[in-house]
Amino acid sequence: MRLAQTLAPQMRQSLKMLQMTSMELRAELQRQMELNPVIEDVRSSVERTMSDALPDEHAGGAVTERELDFTPDGSAAEATLGADDGYRDYFLGNLQSSSGDEEARSRRQHLFDSMVRTESLQEHLKAQIPLSGIAPADGAIAETLIGGIDDDGYFRGSIPDIMMVTGRSEQEILGVLAEIRRFDPPGCGARDLRECLLAQMEKLEDSPWEDEVRELIASHLPDIAAHREGAICQALNISPDDLQKALAELRTLDPRPGRALRPANVAKAVDVDGMRDYVRPEVFVTPQGRNGWRAMVPERDLPDIHISKRYLDMLADPACDAETKSYIRERIRAADALRMAVANRQNTIRDIAQAIIEAQPDVFEKRTMDALRPLTMQQVADAVGVHGTTVSRTVRNKYMATPFGVVEMRRFFTSGIATESGEAVSNTSVQHAIRDMIAQEDAASPLSDDRIAAMLKARGISIARRTVAKYRAAIGIPGATDRRIR
Repeated sequence: MRLAQTLAPQMRQSLKMLQMTSMELRAELQRQMELNPVIEDVRSSVERTMSDALPDEHAGGAVTERELDFTPDGSAAEATLGADDGYRDYFLGNLQSSSGDEEARSRRQHLFDSMVRTESLQEHLKAQIPLSGIAPADGAIAETLIGGIDDDGYFRGSIPDIMMVTGRSEQEILGVLAEIRRFDPPGCGARDLRECLLAQMEKLEDSPWEDEVRELIASHLPDIAAHREGAICQALNISPDDLQKALAELRTLDPRPGRALRPANVAKAVDVDGMRDYVRPEVFVTPQGRNGWRAMVPERDLPDIHISKRYLDMLADPACDAETKSYIRERIRAADALRMAVANRQNTIRDIAQAIIEAQPDVFEKRTMDALRPLTMQQVADAVGVHGTTVSRTVRNKYMATPFGVVEMRRFFTSGIATESGEAVSNTSVQHAIRDMIAQEDAASPLSDDRIAAMLKARGISIARRTVAKYRAAIGIPGATDRRIR
């Protein structure tokens, strides 16, 4: 007998929405509105918001076993059938007459027809699930895994979390993830560069260097990054010329396959890794005078959730049968759960963004990311009172509009290095310091990694030469030999 933790449907819905960008959430809400007939997304004079529409006993989103018993013979149905007039009065008290459902449906359809949105990477991958070798029973796992793939194509989700939600084994989940890496574009769903490139080897099946490239990927990626060509030639027993030919074939593979499809949350331009992306910020940071800075999460892009008067009239109609009325009540509860999930998402994003702002005051006062302090997701989770994985889900693919530009929320998290004074500086700050030193060096006699380490030590930052080399490579700066101008 195997014990497994499971999550309530409402919790799953909230977690799913938390990972979405605003544009992905808007599309999901439109889909839910099409599936739930009682929801109207166009506000009219005869509609009220769900927060005003449902009795207090249902406002918390908690659903008991008794409340779910909406069959005509169920006890809940029996207890509420005589209260339809009260429901109607609660929903429609002091409201004016309707201008007609036909007009509302027309406006709603016009909204659907006018929406223009490019296909996101996640949507592109999900569309391939029915066409793949993934069993229908594993379709839900595949969708969850795809939801954890970032815009570069790498899987950033948590396998243990998915195991907890689905009750499936790690081997089963990894098997589905391996199948996803065969989708178009190949390599999406990889957990690291090695997996990503190996998943694309089918492109080189006709290449005479296929075996060498596969071995390079499997065993020599660190050697390639360090330019240890001699060691590679010796290990593979090939000449330097042959190695260059194999490397040329390797470079035809895409280390970021997801970038073939751009993100769907189109808006303000921001430079990411030297490439021009277009993103819609989720959070806007505004100054509050002496009170610091405030995180705002606007809802201007999200449709409102309202109840259609037509279905409220049906609840009050004595001629309407009990089974139909119980179905309408169930759909109203589903709409309220949807509204609560959206509200929880917005509140969680705002709370986490505010915690980030308060943990990084120098960044916003000095208006530069050079002032980052060491900060972990667990620290923010503790400040907000949520699980660490909730912070990870929240900041995934989300951006913050600050006075100094649009910044990916993940960039505010960085590990730190202790200085000789006992304070801590972020890795990002050290990288910026290395960049500044190299920018001021003599091009004819560039700084070695040992020299940079000594200069940092003079500033109270003690790190090893190999750490300098790692940070230098992370910001895309070659070694001293390659920087020297002869």
